[in-house]
Amino acid sequence: MCTAIRFSDRLFGRTYDYERSFGEELTVTPRGRARIGEAENRYAIMGIGVLEDGFPLYFDGVNEWGLTAAALDFPRYAVYRDDSDAKARVQSSHLITLILGFSKSVEEVKGMVKNITLIDNEGTLGKAPLHWIVSDPRQSVVIESVESGLFVYDNPLGVLTNSPELPYHLTRLADFSALSPKNPEETTSPLYSRGMGAMGLPGDYSSSSRFVRAAFLKKYAQVPDGDGIEGVNAAFDIMSAVSVPRGAVLTEGGAMPHTRYTAVIDMEKPSYYLTTAACRTVGRLRLSDSLSEGGRIMSIPIYREQSFIEL
Repeated sequence: MCTAIRFSDRLFGRTYDYERSFGEELTVTPRGRARIGEAENRYAIMGIGVLEDGFPLYFDGVNEWGLTAAALDFPRYAVYRDDSDAKARVQSSHLITLILGFSKSVEEVKGMVKNITLIDNEGTLGKAPLHWIVSDPRQSVVIESVESGLFVYDNPLGVLTNSPELPYHLTRLADFSALSPKNPEETTSPLYSRGMGAMGLPGDYSSSSRFVRAAFLKKYAQVPDGDGIEGVNAAFDIMSAVSVPRGAVLTEGGAMPHTRYTAVIDMEKPSYYLTTAACRTVGRLRLSDSLSEGGRIMSIPIYREQSFIEL
């Protein structure tokens, strides 16, 4: 599961929905500390992920240029192949580190992806089926490796959930084109409530329904521009509408995938704002110059107990 939204030219948000933790932490990789192939990362990275033999595997992140990326579950559709000797072989779990470590913009990412082939991950995260949304202050793209090949789609909505592929979700939105934040005009009977213009907006937790809900809220909900906490708060409000409560979804084995953490990223002044299922108090970390130039990879636990303000 999971939902990601690029709200504006400044803010990006994602929920991470899964039934278990991998020990993920808020991880900062300074310049030159993650080697991929023969090169080390040019740009500093901050994001949520795990360390595998000292190498950062990111679930989502932002680099010092404000480029963001997030990996989302893509079951039954992700196909990785190792059939090209002419392209660089990249494990799926390494892709965000590669993108954020060597690219300043979405345009650079488009050129990079043409020269790689994605292969199965072989480490801590297992053979996770993933697709990715990559955003900068101007645009978003989605990267999907499927049976017919590796594709980079322009994503004008800046929204992504899970399977099926992005083109399906964009086409399905036409079925909800009549939705509106305004009440319809009265016809055969009087209206009894505000908010009836959104009658028919899906409320379940399937990936297709969360995509429609996220697209509707992205279009109509107000996220203030500028340097202020109002925009961050508004982004968290919208992400709460696509979060998954514990117990609302059950797997065949009885596991309960739910929103373990919600992140809002400031792309202009690269920063992480973070809440978890266990603690609604917002934590913040900015990717400062001192962190970008640090001598080692740094990890900070994200799961903590709830704190309260006594009134």
